[in-house]
Amino acid sequence: MKPVFSTQRALQTPCGWISTTSDLRSGAALIASGTRDEQADFLCSLTDDELRGLPYLFDFWALPHQWPPGGDWKTWVILGGRGAGKTRAGAEWVRSQVEGALPEDPGRARRLAIIGETYDQARDVMVFGESGIMACTPPDRTPVWSAGERKLTWPNGAVAHVFSAHDHEALRGPQFDGAWVDEIGCAAIDKGTNQPNKFL
Repeated sequence: MKPVFSTQRALQTPCGWISTTSDLRSGAALIASGTRDEQADFLCSLTDDELRGLPYLFDFWALPHQWPPGGDWKTWVILGGRGAGKTRAGAEWVRSQVEGALPEDPGRARRLAIIGETYDQARDVMVFGESGIMACTPPDRTPVWSAGERKLTWPNGAVAHVFSAHDHEALRGPQFDGAWVDEIGCAAIDKGTNQPNKFL
């Protein structure tokens, strides 16, 4: 029987359903824990399209701490060290908000804000970094980057504007359905004096 992943973060195996958030680290961890023959069987059971799409299937790769919390929440904080998967989780959350079932279908959000410590940091890490939005997005859904406008535009018309935490006044006026904020505490510290900044 071919393994099937569900939106409930579970894996259907010949032995039944296994939760990918409590019983194991991820669907990828389940496959990795199998024998080489089981791994080969799994990969051989996939169609060419499924195999091409596997790197972009965050449901398969995500670790439990990378999943958004359940319920009705307004703020989600991922506190972790280097390599914990914070950027990938943020990029995938953005994708989950703006993408629909098909590349041109609307998602849940039409306008998002992406806020980094600086514009360069937001662009280089959150947008173009190895775990950023562009790296995590399948080719048929890749947004177009407009450097002059500091904006990503998806094939379905959704947009994400990039901001610097140091230019917080730029956030006045525009309305957004959500925001991804990276290094949230960095702009509050003046790195020269190591004293809190004062925003008046």
